[in-house]
Amino acid sequence: MTRKTLIVDDHKLFLEGLRYVLSQIPNVEIVGEASNGDTAVEVAQSTHADWVLMDINMPHCDGVKATAQLKKINPTIKVIAVTMHDDYSNIQQMIRAGVDGYVLKNTGSSELANAFETIEKGQFYSSPAILDTLLRRKTAATAPARSAYHLNPIELLTSREKEVLPLLVEGLTSAEIAERLFVSESTVVSHRKNILHKLNLKNT
Repeated sequence: MTRKTLIVDDHKLFLEGLRYVLSQIPNVEIVGEASNGDTAVEVAQSTHADWVLMDINMPHCDGVKATAQLKKINPTIKVIAVTMHDDYSNIQQMIRAGVDGYVLKNTGSSELANAFETIEKGQFYSSPAILDTLLRRKTAATAPARSAYHLNPIELLTSREKEVLPLLVEGLTSAEIAERLFVSESTVVSHRKNILHKLNLKNT
C-alpha cells in the first residue's frame, strides 16, 4: 500500500534532503509539503495524506500543536516527529500530542523505513538516542544515587519494551499505553514490570 506522505519543515534545504531520503524507501509517495503547522493541517486534509513527517519548531504553529490538531481531525493519521531536538521537553510534548514515532534529522533511509514499518504494525518508534534521553530522565528521577551502567541499559530491553518505555516515562497509564499500542492492559503491565526490573527502577 502506498504511504501518502506530507513533509513539514520550515527549512527548504532540509525538505530537499528529506525528499531524497524518502525516494529511497519503497511505497512512499510525497503528496505535499508545508513550512508551518497551520499549513500542514490544511495540506494534510486536502491531499488526504495518511503519513506526516513533522518538524517541531516552526513559525505560526509548531509541530506539537499541529500534531494534536491532525490527530483530533483524523485519529488514524500517522505522525513521525523528524527533528534535531532530543531533549526531554520536546519529546514529552510530542508524545502528549499523540505522535506515533520520533526520529532525529540525521536519520538515514534505513532507519526511517524501519520507523514506517514499526508504526504500521501498531507500534511506537523511537530512535535509539531518544530512548537514551528518556531512560536518563527516568533513572535520574527514580535512582539518582545509582552507579553508572557498564553496558547500555537499552540493550537489556526487548523491542516491545522499547516501545513501551517512552510512554511509560511520559506518565501514561497502563490502559492508555494499551490503547496506543493496540495490546491488552495486562500485557502492558507485564512489560512495565519487566522494564522496571531490568533497569533497576522503582515502580513509580
